[in-house]
Amino acid sequence: MFDIHEISLRAKGLEPGAVLPAEVEFARAILRDCGDGIVHAISIVALCGEPEDAPLLEVYLHQRSYFEFSRKALCRHLQLVDRYRPLLRFWMQLEDLDDYRRMPALHLMKEYFAGFEDNELGRYLVDALCDFRDPDRSSIRSGFVDMLHLRKQLDDPFGLKSDEWTDDTTVIVNAAAAKFDYTDWKIIHGETLN
Repeated sequence: MFDIHEISLRAKGLEPGAVLPAEVEFARAILRDCGDGIVHAISIVALCGEPEDAPLLEVYLHQRSYFEFSRKALCRHLQLVDRYRPLLRFWMQLEDLDDYRRMPALHLMKEYFAGFEDNELGRYLVDALCDFRDPDRSSIRSGFVDMLHLRKQLDDPFGLKSDEWTDDTTVIVNAAAAKFDYTDWKIIHGETLN
């Protein structure tokens, strides 16, 4: 009998040893049967499976408990962002800012924009970062920092010191606005900086 947790540790490189094809098939069976250990099975299939495994993972995009794991598996690990780009775009722009799908989708900004131009979405995200009412500002900030390779240019690259507007925020917004050819962005609940 296989131990799904132990297999997932090996798949992630946290324990020594390779993941065997039979163990990947065991993880697929868990996903097909909605059995115990779904999060571990998603990780194993994402890291050791094939793009053809996408339908097994897509089922979990519709379940709140597994959404974040499945979208990351599909878009980051199986590198199927092109297939899911319209959904990511939709989720990033959800008007219900409390929707559980928005923040995990924002964590894939770097993958979404890699080799792909979407100035409209980019401008929307700049506006969201400038909106102090947006509950996902920190995720958007983090996405821009990763995507635009700004870590070394910032005093607080992870945004841990303040939620307020800082010099770092100005650097991030200016870099994002330049990338998305956006000249008329405004801060909501603050002063316009440009």
